Amino acid sequence: MQIEDLRNYGRGLMDSVPDTKGLQRWKEISAAMQEELRRELGVSGVERLNAETARHTGMMKAYVWSILKEHGLVNESYIVKIIERIAMMKALADMVGMDKATEIQCRLLDMSMYDLMKPIFPAAEDYEACGNYFHAFREYSKASYAANVRAGLHELEIIEDTPRVLAFNITYCAWHEVSEAFGDPYLCYPSTCYGDDAYIGKSLAGSGCRWKRTGTLATGAPVCDFVFEYDRGGDS
Repeated sequence: MQIEDLRNYGRGLMDSVPDTKGLQRWKEISAAMQEELRRELGVSGVERLNAETARHTGMMKAYVWSILKEHGLVNESYIVKIIERIAMMKALADMVGMDKATEIQCRLLDMSMYDLMKPIFPAAEDYEACGNYFHAFREYSKASYAANVRAGLHELEIIEDTPRVLAFNITYCAWHEVSEAFGDPYLCYPSTCYGDDAYIGKSLAGSGCRWKRTGTLATGAPVCDFVFEYDRGGDS
């Protein structure tokens, strides 16, 4: 198999699509997440959360998002999706406090993120089918992040790109910018950044590849640093 033949090669977060089973799985996961919120907040609490999320979303849709557009994010519907994600976290934190809201939101991502992303990105055996797992993983990852940069979602700098290490820093993030506009950049961590923690480790299980990140823009670090290290196979 060629790397370019892997599903969603060269596509980023904005234009990658799951298969049919993935779309059905999204409906099932959404229902499970709603049930978890009802368990935590009660029916009236969920209704209040939805109303406050809608209120915050409406307010922030009217915001002048020139900084997003300066970085290339001009897809209005995707901007609204980002706003809605941060608005929900803001509404939840206002209701139950930031610590409890973080715990709830991270649990929701633990429940959902791997199953949501699995139908979108290649599995370990798909990379192996290209002849060298880490070479295929590196090239695929670079193409995906380049698509995110073109879409205006991120800016990044590659720190190391070798047969056993891929390291890069995200220096700009659209979700972080929206969180700052909401008044608290930390909103980005439990609503968005933690999704990496919930997904990446599971996706790499058994591959010989390890991932680490020491900080995020949302938690006050100067960059979101991603390091993937491989400890199997030969050079490529």
